Amino acid sequence: MDKTITAKGILFNIKTKNINLSVYDCVDSTNSLLKQMAIDGKDEGEVIIALSQTAGRGRYDRKFYSNEGGIYMSILLRPKALIDPALLTAATAVAVSDAIEDVANKTTQIKWVNDILINNKKVCGILCEGGFRGNNGFIVVGIGINAYPTANGFNDEIRDIAGTVFDNYSLALCEQLTAKVIDNLFYQYNNLEKREFLSLYRQKNIVINKKVSILKQGEIIASGTVLEIDDNCHVTVRLANGNLTTLSSGEVSVII
Repeated sequence: MDKTITAKGILFNIKTKNINLSVYDCVDSTNSLLKQMAIDGKDEGEVIIALSQTAGRGRYDRKFYSNEGGIYMSILLRPKALIDPALLTAATAVAVSDAIEDVANKTTQIKWVNDILINNKKVCGILCEGGFRGNNGFIVVGIGINAYPTANGFNDEIRDIAGTVFDNYSLALCEQLTAKVIDNLFYQYNNLEKREFLSLYRQKNIVINKKVSILKQGEIIASGTVLEIDDNCHVTVRLANGNLTTLSSGEVSVII
């Protein structure tokens, strides 16, 4: 591979104003780095992109596979009012899903809460983390995309469940995809209260009407059937005993 994505190439494709973007070959974690930058006073619109991470994190501080072949980005938001994390995560999922479909021309699905799938294989995960500097709150939106296959492929742990957006590496397409994700995210963020994303989030979600296991820290604690995703992007589940429960966060595993 002769070239990798650059800040200049991505910014050429971005329509959103006031984006300050940096691209790194490798960092420990784009979210961790950008959270510190937020504490140090960086403005909304600061974006960090890495081509690999040594300490990528998913939810519950799990290790997130982030070797070469991915686009790992974190975006700084400074909302003027409190934002429901479930809404922002769902809106981000739709932003990424739409970007992939536009640039890669592939059909995507969403698995509540934060996974993007192509052909039932995960190609993207999302992690939103908040913090404060004095009285000023911020949110760092982390997006990890499996962009293209590499010679070494995925490790044994995720080989059967992970996929890639593109079948081969393309500098132009990777830069276009990165820019489109950023543009889509800021559109959804600026229109979050309108909940324009909600119908697509429901339409693309694979969990509705499916039997699922409810997990806590990787352990199954209950099972049931997902009835709906409500207007706050929480899921209503009819448990095996007939009771209803609503989940605002956490994990569900679709029972095949």
